[in-house]
Amino acid sequence: MGRHTDPNEKSKGKYVAIGLLAVALSGALFFGVRTVLNYDSEKQEVVQPEKKAKAKTAASSTKPSEKTVATKKTGEAKATKETSKATKNSSKKSSKKKTATTKSTKKESQTKESSTTKQAALPKLDSTKLTASAGKVYYGVHYFKSGRDYSSKNSEATVAANVIKVFIMDYALAQKNDEQIDGKNLREWLEPMIQKNDDDATNVLIDHYGIDQMNAYFKEQGYQDTKIERRMLDINVKSDKDNYTSLNDCLKLLEKLYDQKEQEPQKTMIAIMEGQKIRTKIPHKLPKDLKVANITGEQDQVENDIGIVFAQDDPYAIVVLTKEVPDIVKTREAIAEYSLAASKLK
Repeated sequence: MGRHTDPNEKSKGKYVAIGLLAVALSGALFFGVRTVLNYDSEKQEVVQPEKKAKAKTAASSTKPSEKTVATKKTGEAKATKETSKATKNSSKKSSKKKTATTKSTKKESQTKESSTTKQAALPKLDSTKLTASAGKVYYGVHYFKSGRDYSSKNSEATVAANVIKVFIMDYALAQKNDEQIDGKNLREWLEPMIQKNDDDATNVLIDHYGIDQMNAYFKEQGYQDTKIERRMLDINVKSDKDNYTSLNDCLKLLEKLYDQKEQEPQKTMIAIMEGQKIRTKIPHKLPKDLKVANITGEQDQVENDIGIVFAQDDPYAIVVLTKEVPDIVKTREAIAEYSLAASKLK
């Protein structure tokens, strides 16, 4: 007979199989869970380095950006500072320029005001009577200390009459020689020529020195209108030639005499002119003790006189040249009164 299995053994085997199956399932489950967990962990680890790398990159990227911004800000600040500085400098320069311009304008204004005041304060020297005394009148007064000037401002070549003699004396003394002329020394000819209007003495010197030589000298000295065309003639003798000078030339000569009055030959010239015997014009109404060095000139319808008045406060040169004179007495009186007014001017 065959062998039979015990029912209890069958039941045990069943339980063992179930247990093994359960163990197998548990192991499989455990392995699956662990695999899943490991995968997530690895994934997180992979992601985190990437994030860290990105963060580093971002940080690295941010740092230069911040640095650039900071640099830009610094540059902008520096540029702003420089612009501000330049603006300040420009403002200062502009301010200085404005100040300088203001000062300059103020100075010009003050100068103009000073000039206007000076002109307004300049005492009047009335020439009305003088200019009415002849058809043509040239006059001028120059004060040596104050520098004041009064003038008709119409200088031109006009008949010199005897005034030409002071120019001849200027030339003769400039030659610096002690030669005898027709048996006399130079001063013996000069004194009567100047002090007495001696025409003969004048003609001796004209013939001795020569007209061309004297005229050349006058040009060299800057006497542009002064010229000798003939010898001296009697006042009533008519001629198509004459001797000429001008207001400006006469003032120039007188100023040279005064400026160099302590030198030769100017000192001698002034001394000779101070001995003038004809005192009908410039010196006529002046105080007798007032020193005057002058030379007169008379010719048909011509009354001239030029000289230096050595007033104590303010010495002056005075020139009056006329032509077309209708009344010699009135013209001489007008010249004398004009000279007196000039001496009283303060």
